[in-house]
Amino acid sequence: MEKEKLLKLLERIESGAATTEEIAQYNQFYMDFQKSDGWNTIEMGERQEIEEKMYMNISKAIESPSKKRQSYSIFRYAAAAVLFIAVSAGFYFYKFNSSVSLKESSLKTVSKNDRAPGGNKATLTLADGSKISLTDAANGDLAKQSGISITKTANGQLVYKVSAVQNSQKAVEFNTITTPNGGQYQIVLPDGSKVWLNAASSLKFPTVFAGVERKVELKGEAYFEVTKNKNMPFTVDANGTKVLVLGTHFNVMAYEDEKDVKTTLLEGSVKLTHSNAVAFLKPGQQGSINKNEGEYKVIEADMASVMAWKNGYFLFDNASLPQLMRQISRWYDVDVIYTSKIKEHEFVGEVSRNYSLMKILRILELSEFTFKLEGRTLIVK
Repeated sequence: MEKEKLLKLLERIESGAATTEEIAQYNQFYMDFQKSDGWNTIEMGERQEIEEKMYMNISKAIESPSKKRQSYSIFRYAAAAVLFIAVSAGFYFYKFNSSVSLKESSLKTVSKNDRAPGGNKATLTLADGSKISLTDAANGDLAKQSGISITKTANGQLVYKVSAVQNSQKAVEFNTITTPNGGQYQIVLPDGSKVWLNAASSLKFPTVFAGVERKVELKGEAYFEVTKNKNMPFTVDANGTKVLVLGTHFNVMAYEDEKDVKTTLLEGSVKLTHSNAVAFLKPGQQGSINKNEGEYKVIEADMASVMAWKNGYFLFDNASLPQLMRQISRWYDVDVIYTSKIKEHEFVGEVSRNYSLMKILRILELSEFTFKLEGRTLIVK
């Protein structure tokens, strides 16, 4: 994009005259701008000058009380540029009832410590009840049971391999992999299917898939890439919801502290059942059911938001503060306490899950909330 074209685009965004296509065009420029290592000085002029103009333009939109609704659109598509320049965080917010201060010196977070981000942490419970800490175990072979070898790889995978002919008369044995708050892990199941477990989650599975189906039980959240086998469907039992597939890619979110169980399909097809409710998903769709109600709601999914955790990000699209805090609590292993009733707010933004908790909180304080971290307790004011 040429400099003059960009400046005209910025003027149209500031005045509220920009079309959806123009805002999307600006957003694409920002994403390219953020990723680019090179800079065409001849075409665009000095990079610092462009940064300042981008910052000033969006700042005016934020601070102007008469443009609150328009500033929402700007934040949805372009305001990441503001905070990227201001605090180098790539996270952006919009609140309907007040403007946002971008001055880092005004932040009020109080802390006696910090919390590191989560990582590859999990515990494997074998069929005999013995436990193996995958966090501490050395890479290589961990155990052998009933003709199955279990290996931990250098990149944080747990791999199951069938190493001997199985006795079909032998009772099926189950293992369980559990991630704590602040943990995640990837496992390759005996049939070659891959599963990524999010924090505070567990997956119970047989050491060998036999019979008419491949069945696993999930608590929490996981992303599945299932090996195709038309003769043996793959089923996931997740908090009352049953996901039935032959071979496909999908995400299931079924935390106890979330009111809905959500299944999102990336490719293939799935059948969902919950009590008497049934739904079929096509790629790009999400099936959501309230655990206290009996009907599925099928919508077009925001794939970026659904897959953000697996790709190393928090991504919020009109999320409430409690929704946001539940993710923070799981990933940083903290207990969240609210000192007063929380008003209606909506947050939009993206930030790396590799940041420390204090860095996340400093960004969140660009809204009207303040935080106090005492040990593992996070107090929200």
